[in-house]
Amino acid sequence: MSRPLLAITATELRRRKMYVLWWSIGIVALTAFTVLAYGSIKNQADQLNKAFSGLSSTAGSFFGTSNMFSPDGYLNSQLYYITLPILFIILGVTLSSNLISKEERHHTMELLLARPISRSRLLLAKIIAADVIVAVLGAVVAACVVLCGLAVHLGLPAGHILLATLWMVLFSGAFGAVAFTLYAASSLTRHVAAAAAILLGMGGYILTSIGNLVHSIAWLGKLFPYHYYDPGQILNGHVARGLVIYVVALYVAALVISIVGFRRRDID
Repeated sequence: MSRPLLAITATELRRRKMYVLWWSIGIVALTAFTVLAYGSIKNQADQLNKAFSGLSSTAGSFFGTSNMFSPDGYLNSQLYYITLPILFIILGVTLSSNLISKEERHHTMELLLARPISRSRLLLAKIIAADVIVAVLGAVVAACVVLCGLAVHLGLPAGHILLATLWMVLFSGAFGAVAFTLYAASSLTRHVAAAAAILLGMGGYILTSIGNLVHSIAWLGKLFPYHYYDPGQILNGHVARGLVIYVVALYVAALVISIVGFRRRDID
């Protein structure tokens, strides 16, 4: 890496030390409370599954599983299917906004480009900084789930928890990548960047969930990424090929479009 690229990356990370700290505290509190709560219902898991069996098909559509009180079903429904993805989607979208648009609002983008660095490398430095921040928070989640899982004897392999956390971060981060691409590619698309990324995520979740109940619109869910995201399966060590294809294709497309667009557009 060139020295200007490293310098900009390091500056971005220093700026956001408190940002990462507060996000870490919040995520640890939520994750620890959720996992440790399983200890109070662990011995009644079979009875609870039977009691909620009448709601299983409906609840399963919105929580990712109908077996919500087994160890993997609990983590799936309470953390990995909707709660953590929502948090990381919000993280990715807000972070993407700050990386590009904040520089332009404060008129500091020209100062950065005055350095001996190309637009492509500047954008790459921003991307690296964002990736480091998201990776750190993902590691915090994984460590918290593993440690709290040991405390309540969750019984899931640590490797499966790490795998589920990795794919949760990649899946959720893809919506941040969409927002970042729209912020970077054009002065027109940046106005709809956050809304488009959130609509793709939450709209896809709702359509996929409803599509599992109403078969006439099930095909609509297949057009959205949530259709391919199954953390319950990942917690058992299996990653769907559709999810891998989606994540890889989206990140590659986002990188190419954002760099090409940012190199060509006017800087405000």
